[in-house]
Amino acid sequence: MKHISIIIYDGVLSTAVSNTASLLMSANESAVRKGIDIPFEIELIGVQNKTVQSNLPLQFHCTKMISEKFNTDVIIIPPMSTDLTDIDFLLAKNEVLINWVKRKYHEKAQLISLCTGAYFLAESGLLDHMPATSHWGAMEDLQKRYPLIDFKPDHVVTHSKAIITGGGGFSSLNAMLYFIEQNSSKEISVELSKLYALDYGRTSQSIFTVFSGQRLHDDDQIHKAQSYIEKTFKTDITVEQIAGQVNMSRRNFIRRFKNATRLNPIEYIQRVKVEAAKKAFETGGANIADVTYSMGYNDLKTFRTVFKKITGLTPVDYRNKFKGQEISY
Repeated sequence: MKHISIIIYDGVLSTAVSNTASLLMSANESAVRKGIDIPFEIELIGVQNKTVQSNLPLQFHCTKMISEKFNTDVIIIPPMSTDLTDIDFLLAKNEVLINWVKRKYHEKAQLISLCTGAYFLAESGLLDHMPATSHWGAMEDLQKRYPLIDFKPDHVVTHSKAIITGGGGFSSLNAMLYFIEQNSSKEISVELSKLYALDYGRTSQSIFTVFSGQRLHDDDQIHKAQSYIEKTFKTDITVEQIAGQVNMSRRNFIRRFKNATRLNPIEYIQRVKVEAAKKAFETGGANIADVTYSMGYNDLKTFRTVFKKITGLTPVDYRNKFKGQEISY
């Protein structure tokens, strides 16, 4: 039986804690029904206090504190409920947790971060030169803060050495299904995916990504170029045309653009076009050809290839998956 420590810190996202604990407890219940050994001993471990008020009208009562001496096999760090503008404050407040996680990792504990819980592992330095994922909405900030980490924005799960990271929102529960399969059985993991209506085996969170412009940089000329792209993306604009808007040579513009946004100009244009196309498809009635031409593409095959590369779905599949759901950004 593996001892699981679910970390409860001030600012933890309560729904993620309850969902994670529920999955692990359900795995234990499934094991009992199958007559096999219970795989997990689950405890809530406090950082600042044993009783933690969540962002909802409920409290978590922890059995232990990280200041106490105890052995654990697996440490799970759930996501935070705070806004990204408060990250610095939250990380500073949890410096003791970050150091404790580092120490436990070197004592052979396995680490799992869910969604924005990746900030704590990133801050510890344990993810340097390793692949990792998190919520797509935090990815730009994470990449800027921690350039030594090989972030995989479209991945739902990464696993390197003794560290697992999970993607954004409820997709991070796929990381827990992966962990349960690795430490119990595939049969139980598949059973839980059906019980909780989770998409078992999903590898990409690209279809949920909302491209928001990669604006976390200080290059004013590149900001100007981005604004120009976002105003004129429905035309057949060229890199030379954009470079001319900011009085740069093509070569210098491409270099500066990629340094600032982590994308080359063509990739950026494609993402802006695809984001606009996604919004059109989400109404459900959009004609594929009409949307293709309205985004400045003259070739349906090219548009389909670009769209699938970025979202993981064809335009038709995306429209069918999200039509009528009134997705709000």
